[in-house]
Amino acid sequence: MRRMSACTRRVVRLLAVALALPLGGCISAFPDEALQGVDRKLTVAELRAAPPGSYVNRRVLVGGEIIETRPKSGMTEVELLSRRLRVDDSPEQSDRSDGRALLRSRSFLDPAVFAPGRRLTAVGTVTGAEERRLGDLPYVYPVIEIEQTRLWAVAPAYPAYYDPYWPYWGPYWQPYGAWGPWPHRWHRW
Repeated sequence: MRRMSACTRRVVRLLAVALALPLGGCISAFPDEALQGVDRKLTVAELRAAPPGSYVNRRVLVGGEIIETRPKSGMTEVELLSRRLRVDDSPEQSDRSDGRALLRSRSFLDPAVFAPGRRLTAVGTVTGAEERRLGDLPYVYPVIEIEQTRLWAVAPAYPAYYDPYWPYWGPYWQPYGAWGPWPHRWHRW
């Protein structure tokens, strides 16, 4: 069997990258059918600032951190702290927020699964706004009827793996050789 030359390998790699880049831009958490008619530019901040009823029946894509999940008779309500969405429709992990929204689902969403702090992205239809108290202040929540959701994996609080001996290991290996700050067994003090 003949081996490929270095030039041929470079061309193959270049073609693989050239084909992967356009396909990589088509990533989304939802199928294309679910995103038809969705206004991606409409944010929770714009929904809150608009006069009541302005965006009713508009399909939106919202995401953020779950604050609370409340099961009620015939529906489940999720209070969401909105975050900007990344290219793959996952919410950013940052301190910036557009505000809060109420997401309502006709199906049961388990509060143990849809727990506070979990990241969520949802496709839904704006059904109006509701004023509630947030602390001592009145707060206007946009209300969105959920069609589809995506819960994102919980990020670990620690690195996946940390090797305390990398890259130096063994009883006689020192990062600075014989001139390091640590004594070697052949030193006489």
